Amino acid sequence: MIAQKLITVGENENTVFRSCKDGIHTNVFETICAFLNTRGGTLLLGVDESGEVYGFKERAIPDIIQALKMATQNADTFQPPFEMEPVREIVDGKYVLVLNVPESANVHALRGKVFVRRGTENIRVERKEELTRLYVQKQEIYTERKIYPFMRENDLSDSLIERAKALLLMKNEEHPFGRLENHALLKEMNLSGINYETGERGLRLLAGLLFGKDMTLRNLFANTAVTCERQVDGETQRLNMETNLLDEAEKLIRFLQPAAGEETAKAFVSEFLLSREYTSAYPAKITASSQKLVAEFAVSMGRFGNPMLKKYFCEFGIASEEDSYGLTKEEHDGICRMTWQKEKSGKTRQEPVKEIVVKTPLAAENRAFSKTDVSDPQEKESADGERFTPQERQMQILKMMAENERITISAMVQELQVTKRTILRDIDKMKKQGWLKREGSEKNGRWILLGEAKEQVKQD
Repeated sequence: MIAQKLITVGENENTVFRSCKDGIHTNVFETICAFLNTRGGTLLLGVDESGEVYGFKERAIPDIIQALKMATQNADTFQPPFEMEPVREIVDGKYVLVLNVPESANVHALRGKVFVRRGTENIRVERKEELTRLYVQKQEIYTERKIYPFMRENDLSDSLIERAKALLLMKNEEHPFGRLENHALLKEMNLSGINYETGERGLRLLAGLLFGKDMTLRNLFANTAVTCERQVDGETQRLNMETNLLDEAEKLIRFLQPAAGEETAKAFVSEFLLSREYTSAYPAKITASSQKLVAEFAVSMGRFGNPMLKKYFCEFGIASEEDSYGLTKEEHDGICRMTWQKEKSGKTRQEPVKEIVVKTPLAAENRAFSKTDVSDPQEKESADGERFTPQERQMQILKMMAENERITISAMVQELQVTKRTILRDIDKMKKQGWLKREGSEKNGRWILLGEAKEQVKQD
């Protein structure tokens, strides 16, 4: 359960607890706004800062969920409004709500006030230059939103736009965009707009990616090529493409399906297309067999998937709305190697194990980690923290806690040169083994070593 894991780890920059004993207050919406504008995060309602579970009465849950959804979709409250689906869970026999808030491609305001997340605080952005910088940062993170004032609608393919309309109507025969004229469709899909820094109007880069003619793509991008290779029944087959995303998605899924199956191929292609940085000249490559899918491609700093592109991939039927796509917050600009591999025989888990390695030119080491909570994380230990084996790293963590019971996760990350995810995974495992526990909140709590771990640290 997500809620129980969050409580075990405690509050941090990306996780906030709110008891909501007296109702849903403004600080909940301020945190939502700050998460949208910064790195995203998770709100746990019904739990206080120390991790004590208060919960909600079961009969009140539907009304609370409805009130949250109405507030976030109300243009008088959030500008622009957005959709969010709170999830109910049971912890210690009590109902709590989990609110997963992704980083947004837009700048959001709460009743005209803009908030961002700095450390564990929500900070209001008031100075004009800070607000301008925030808009520029959003533009840089999602390069597909960039305005190209000299790209015209005749640089796009009418047949591709018509195909997009057909896909929208196939998924939802009453979709409001399905019967619009091309110009109106581009506007409603937010594929045309204005650069608020320069005042220029035009089509966004994403319009070219989705609907651009081949010549348009060659002029817009340094390299949209994808080289694919698959092994089926001992034979090697190849596919080379340099085309728009609609054609690319369809052809890639069809090409990978004989090796990986339809469901896996579709999910893999969605993650690949939604994570890739298209303005990079680095060529993308995919290799496939019945046991493994591997993609190597460029990623950019601060990019954790693409909400704008995902929205339309889901509406076109290319991606699934239930799945989470894109890279995580620990990753940096560079070259990503994404691997999906089937579990070894004898395991109960059926879905593929996903691993991502990002080689960044700014660091000497690779950062890698499993994107799936596999049965034994030790088997999937990656290049992250090659200085230690998992057992050695966990002993180092215990020693640091023994020396400083209030040591922070960030300090451990810096000392061991691994990702935050790795530290949290190690701590979670040691808690389950009965080696340590946490008293108090993330900010003011302390670590306590237990039993065997306490004795082992003394011996070392």
